[in-house]
Amino acid sequence: MIASVRYSPGYTKGYGVCMRVMLLALLIFTSGCDLQRLTVNQTADVLYQGSVAIDRESDPEFAEDAIPASLKTLETFLVSAPDNAKLLEMLAKGYYSYAFGFIEADLEQARVWAAEEEEISMMSARAVGFYLRSRDYGFDLVGSSDFEKYALAGDEAKVKALLQDMEKEHAAGLFWVGSGWASAINLSKDDSDLVGRLNIVELIMDRVLELDENYFDAGVHTFFGVLYGSRPPMFGGDPDRAKVHFEKAMAKFGTTNHMIPYLYARFWAVQAQDGEFFNTLMRQVATNNPDATPDRRLNNTLARQRAQFWLDHREELIFE
Repeated sequence: MIASVRYSPGYTKGYGVCMRVMLLALLIFTSGCDLQRLTVNQTADVLYQGSVAIDRESDPEFAEDAIPASLKTLETFLVSAPDNAKLLEMLAKGYYSYAFGFIEADLEQARVWAAEEEEISMMSARAVGFYLRSRDYGFDLVGSSDFEKYALAGDEAKVKALLQDMEKEHAAGLFWVGSGWASAINLSKDDSDLVGRLNIVELIMDRVLELDENYFDAGVHTFFGVLYGSRPPMFGGDPDRAKVHFEKAMAKFGTTNHMIPYLYARFWAVQAQDGEFFNTLMRQVATNNPDATPDRRLNNTLARQRAQFWLDHREELIFE
């Protein structure tokens, strides 16, 4: 499943960014500590502005191969500037996106194709590991050791109090803490320590909703749509609340970010067993033109592939 490779402005821009980063890296490794930090901070600005290059990539396999090296490069820079907010945000987003965009997609297919249990377990463990890296970089981005300590300990009262003191600038870090943690929990149903922190995750994402509901294409609305829409009511699901959140995300970004309607169909429609709605949204996503929104080309290409897979294996999800 290789997407066609074609020229895009993001390719030449990404090349220029890489050349500048290489030159700056030479300065970093031949400089004193203060100059290293200054140089890394300047590099982070360049990387942050140029990070859209990977979002514009048209070939998912090329992106899957490139992202790990890019993440390790960011971590190399982070050693000299461990509190750089742009590096931390890119790492939190990058590890989450890599796990969700590639490993979980392969994991879903492996389950449908009845792969060996050992293979499925290994893939799941890799995804969980990367999701937890995203969570931990989110904690670093929030920048409060007390918050991290009490959140990991499951102290609801302390977490609530600390969350109330946070402002909009903390929304990105909180979002990646909650998203990475929840995704790890979803793949670790037998891990009581992880599952037992879902209440903390919900508190965190409630605060994100208050601080910046539009961050990451209204990602917090999609989060709650999946959270409440993927479980039956007896296990904490709430299809009405899920639908409200999905509709808000759709209204804000559903025409440009096709992962939103994909997730709406994949979770809400499946739990509701609404085959007609499932078909409508999945077909809409499967026929989207990723080039229509260049800055989301990779995201929308991945959404298109996943939608087509589930249309081809509809009987695994819709039982009418």
